[in-house]
Amino acid sequence: MVLNNYKTKRIKNEEIRLFQTANIVADTYKGNMEDIVFARIMVKSYGKQANARILVVDANKKVLIDNYNSYIGKTLDNDEIKYSLKGKSKSGLYSIDQKTVLQLSVPVTMNTGLETKAIGAVLISASMESIDSDIEHLRKDILTISAFALAIALILTAIASNNMTKPLRSLIHGVERVSSGDLGYKVEKSSRDEIGQLVDSFNNMSHRLYSVEKNRKKFINSISHELKTPLTSIRVLIESLSMGTNDLETYEEYLIDIYEETKRMEDLVNYLMGSLKLEDIMLDIGEEDIGQIVEDTVKLMQPYAEKNNVILKLDNANINGIRIKCDKDRIKEVLINLIDNGIKYKDEKKEHHFIAITIRNHKDYISLVIEDNGLGIQKENIPNLFERGFRVLEGNVSNDKNIEGYGIGLAVVKSILDKHNWSISVDSTLGTGSIFTIIAPI
Repeated sequence: MVLNNYKTKRIKNEEIRLFQTANIVADTYKGNMEDIVFARIMVKSYGKQANARILVVDANKKVLIDNYNSYIGKTLDNDEIKYSLKGKSKSGLYSIDQKTVLQLSVPVTMNTGLETKAIGAVLISASMESIDSDIEHLRKDILTISAFALAIALILTAIASNNMTKPLRSLIHGVERVSSGDLGYKVEKSSRDEIGQLVDSFNNMSHRLYSVEKNRKKFINSISHELKTPLTSIRVLIESLSMGTNDLETYEEYLIDIYEETKRMEDLVNYLMGSLKLEDIMLDIGEEDIGQIVEDTVKLMQPYAEKNNVILKLDNANINGIRIKCDKDRIKEVLINLIDNGIKYKDEKKEHHFIAITIRNHKDYISLVIEDNGLGIQKENIPNLFERGFRVLEGNVSNDKNIEGYGIGLAVVKSILDKHNWSISVDSTLGTGSIFTIIAPI
């Protein structure tokens, strides 16, 4: 299309130039009709300048002047001459011997006073070979440039595609590593676009899978150890009884011990089943007095706290009568877990131990704060606190007491509160204590 437009424009310019030459030749011939020799000399000069063949014919189509002298005296009868003898200019493109030729004519007119009549015509023929040659060279140049441009474009496309697909290949490799069991595998991030966000999501997923697997193994190890102890005790007791040399009191004592160990195993299995069914917790929602729920829970836990020398304090000022939609029994379970943890993880180095429960009404929501002065929690452990199987004492907290538990209490708390659309946050300092804050919309 570019080449055709270029060729059309070149031919049009050539046509304008030759029409100007033809009109000059017509005027020259008309002014020197009596001196035909001079007219021929001038036409020959114009033909050389225009690089074209110029013919002048009379009204009978007979050639009077030819700058190449080969058509003088001959009669021509082409369309251009016919049109010009009628007083019109005409041009046309012809293919002669596979070469393009532009041919045009203009009339030679004479004003007789009554009318203007054509007394002859000027015919110019010019080869477009130079234009065709230029077009061909331009075509080759365009093809050459296009070939280079295409090669460069392909190279750049290959480089760009490689750069674009490299993070995807890395991501695919990461998926394969994780699917083969290499949990926690991290893909290097090389951009901040959507691919970079996808890499971040994958790395977060891989890290969480690693954490879940790590906690699962810890949980299984803990459960295995806890199950092994009562089973060993039961086996030893049964072996002692099987000797048959014991009196009735010894039998009764051993059977009581066996009963206690089996009860311990039952509690452990219940914990295990509770952990496996966290997602299946069902709620029985009703409008409840939140102050009454907290007060009942504190009364329930008071003897246990006093037995462990922990002061349990409740501040529920201006909270009586506030009713809130919740599952009363599940909220009690949450409070019991939090208070029980505060008692378990008290700091034996301190002289006084306390757990303070504060309830505040904030119009649109209530805040329930459980604060203790126990062992506290390291900052790096707080994000994992509500994951099942995580236990604070497995960190760097030293404690000389053997704390019972299986690391699912706070996971239960979080699951119950999430199902209520309540939130819980923790602020804790190692050696100082912890503050658990529950936010419940009214």
